Amino acid sequence: MTWDAHVHELLKTGNVKHAAIVGLDGGTWAASDGFTVSVDEAQTLVRALDDQDEAAMLPKRGVIVNKTPYMYLRHEDGRNVFGSAKTGGVCVTKTSTALVIATYETPMSFQACICDVEKFADYLISMQL
Repeated sequence: MTWDAHVHELLKTGNVKHAAIVGLDGGTWAASDGFTVSVDEAQTLVRALDDQDEAAMLPKRGVIVNKTPYMYLRHEDGRNVFGSAKTGGVCVTKTSTALVIATYETPMSFQACICDVEKFADYLISMQL
């Protein structure tokens, strides 16, 4: 299955508005139409997941994906970052080689989006990706 097909499968769940799979170096492997994660945005997320000092900046800086600022909700060291906006939010989950980034919009469920993104990230981890 191609990376584009994996993104399409995430969208088909109905719990994800946009999705991207981005290497830890910031390079995009695949993304849904109209959804662009810049190298800088990706690298900022990787640093926040890997470094507690960087993570401490998230409440002030927020989470920025696709040039969209999200209010920082919480993070789990080395695993996830979550952000919220007026009509939705963002979920970022890290694997050993990539970030799985997804957004959702009302009436989509934050919890359902997280569940789908984490399930896919766990699949990548099981494949040693």
